[in-house]
Amino acid sequence: MTLDPIPVSIDWTAWAMVAGINILAILSPGPDFAITLRNTLARGIRAGVLTALGIACGLSVHVLYTLAGLSVVIAQSAVVFTLFKVLGAAYLIWIGAQALRAQPRGESDPSADTAPAMRGRAAFLSGFLTNVLNPKVALYFLALFTQVIDPETSLTEKSLYGATMMLETALVFSTIALLVGQPPMRRAYQRAAHWIDRVVGVVFVGLGLRLAFARAIE
Repeated sequence: MTLDPIPVSIDWTAWAMVAGINILAILSPGPDFAITLRNTLARGIRAGVLTALGIACGLSVHVLYTLAGLSVVIAQSAVVFTLFKVLGAAYLIWIGAQALRAQPRGESDPSADTAPAMRGRAAFLSGFLTNVLNPKVALYFLALFTQVIDPETSLTEKSLYGATMMLETALVFSTIALLVGQPPMRRAYQRAAHWIDRVVGVVFVGLGLRLAFARAIE
């Protein structure tokens, strides 16, 4: 396998189009937005930013297998797509079930003594898994790299698009964490945390069920 030569110039118009489409996709409510919001309110700005970085790293997995042509396999293989969506749906429903079990903050909380490094790893991993296990992201990349981006675009340029999308994702969700994690917002959350967590739990369970019944081609 020979690598594409580095192009003399980049099609910056196409790059801007891809970047714009991706910003709109990021801002569309979904599992990534929900997990960033939940982790930021529950654990603070640091956890929210780590969640955002986890989501961006999860996106790198989609970029890599899309460039390798595997997103076509995921979209067209009923078995692979079903396995993918079942895992993703199960994970979202599991997160939702944990949130639905939230108790008032006055009760003992075993996680309160958890080391910050552990909380950080958990936040990063939750963002990573939420993104990686979402087959809708695979379909999004398939559509973007086959219908929007010229198939003849070099591997180097496609990699630039992928890196841009990862950077945008990290920046946007980190900004959301910085805004939502401000003390007034967190104080408001703490006053009714267990009720908010239960509402978020319902949202995650709903997202999981919606994903479970998703079709490869819609």
